[in-house]
Amino acid sequence: MKQTKKQRNWKKILLITLSTIVALIAAAGIGLSLFIGQQVAHGLLYMNAGNDTKGNSIRQLEAWGYDLESFQTTYIGEDFTLEASDGVTVPVTYYPAVTESSQRGTELPEQPEQPDNAEESKKPVVILVHGAGGDRVSVAPLAELYLEQGYQVLTYDQRGHGDNSDDKVSFGYFEARDVACLVDYAAEVLGADQIIVHGQSMGGATTALYAATEHAREHVDSVILDAPVDSMEHMFRGVWAEMEGSEDIPTDYVVACGDLYLRLFYGFSFDDANTIARMKDNQVKTLVILCEKDNICLPESMEQLYNNIDTDNKALMRVESEHIEGAIDDPEGYIHGVLDFIQN
Repeated sequence: MKQTKKQRNWKKILLITLSTIVALIAAAGIGLSLFIGQQVAHGLLYMNAGNDTKGNSIRQLEAWGYDLESFQTTYIGEDFTLEASDGVTVPVTYYPAVTESSQRGTELPEQPEQPDNAEESKKPVVILVHGAGGDRVSVAPLAELYLEQGYQVLTYDQRGHGDNSDDKVSFGYFEARDVACLVDYAAEVLGADQIIVHGQSMGGATTALYAATEHAREHVDSVILDAPVDSMEHMFRGVWAEMEGSEDIPTDYVVACGDLYLRLFYGFSFDDANTIARMKDNQVKTLVILCEKDNICLPESMEQLYNNIDTDNKALMRVESEHIEGAIDDPEGYIHGVLDFIQN
């Protein structure tokens, strides 16, 4: 039966209406997904907005019973800034080796020194990378252990912490650039004959992601990963699971929205900040420190991370401590285990 012109017009109007409704629903879905993604991404990236990271370091050391005043009186550091490859200003403190010169009033070398006995004058340098929520002061217990052994020490504020000029936290992805500029400084200005990067918790993730780069393979002798955060995504899933009402929205959907937003607006993904997965690119001599009583970075995750490291020149050190507290509970055993790995 042949359709009338009126019927054809009605069908056309109906098709346009249905198409418009579908488009609006799709747009609403995309808009909702982007909104959720923004909340996820910003919640992670700006996790320290309004957070007193400097005060947190002091309070943590007090909780551990560590005498920060004694450290700061004994070891006088020199503060300065470096610039990362993307222009971020990185605040740094340099501590000269105890055996190198007076502990007080030591000036930073402005240029690499070239004395007649250059090889004998060189000293190893350790770069310490603090965890989430604090700043470079929080690694004072580690700095003291290395300084007592004759190492030079560099500490710094990670992005989103302390006085770093970037307020975003990427769980090591962008923070690895800061490590690279400290490594360059240790090599070119301090003239280090050995460079070690030692990170704790989220600082361990930063150190691990840096270790997976070509820069690390070319310039670093060894890395120490003390209870490194296994992935940005895993940390989010843990936080999301504890949020009220989270059971009403599928976690995988929320994670996918966050991942999409990070890709579109920040140029990296959850996979890029997956410490365990990225260890397949880590060919640097690596020590993983596993805390047996850790309920943050679980022992099984640390074993998986260790197994993924793409080198036979690696070791797993177990300590009977809670999260990153090995150096507090048994400082002598901790540093001896670390030095045994570094020096052999």
